[in-house]
Amino acid sequence: MPKVVSEYEKEMIREAMYINGVELIKQKGVKRVTVEDITSATNIAKGSFYAYYNSKEELLYAVIKKSEKKTFDRVIAVQLDKGNAKEGLVRALKEIYLAPDSLALYVKPSDMEYLFHKLPSAVEEWEQAKANDYFNQTLAAFWIRESHCDFKVLAYLMDSLQFIASQDSSYGGESKEQALNIMVDSIADYMSQGIED
Repeated sequence: MPKVVSEYEKEMIREAMYINGVELIKQKGVKRVTVEDITSATNIAKGSFYAYYNSKEELLYAVIKKSEKKTFDRVIAVQLDKGNAKEGLVRALKEIYLAPDSLALYVKPSDMEYLFHKLPSAVEEWEQAKANDYFNQTLAAFWIRESHCDFKVLAYLMDSLQFIASQDSSYGGESKEQALNIMVDSIADYMSQGIED
């Protein structure tokens, strides 16, 4: 007779899958993580995986989204001094792209495209709506007028920042760090132009 798993145990397994998923993404990258990697790291049978997720892509997407939500909550919690808004924006951007636990350092835009191709089309639509929601919440939290900060321009800038952040340091770690700091500073400049008086 199969073992009955309590809701608490299920939640503990989901949390273990999340924690191990983060580590596996950091070690192997999104495309190379397998169901076997996840089940082995979580110490569950391969068949048990499918009681929680329909595919590895579904799990990896959930891991990325949970990590993103935790990072977004930290960004919104950044206390912004209206007199020095740019400094607050720099801190917030560094929370997203330069914090050691940020998955933005490991997940490339092409990884997200890969996941969207493997997941139902509604996921990509939901993702766009969520991005718009995050954008609007960020503008409100940092007192930025939407008329002075174009979502599409900012999306391209953030994609560029994520591209640099997710690359290996083949030109040297210090050069990568300097490039990231220049990008963060430039994006903060662009965003702070729309700060309400």
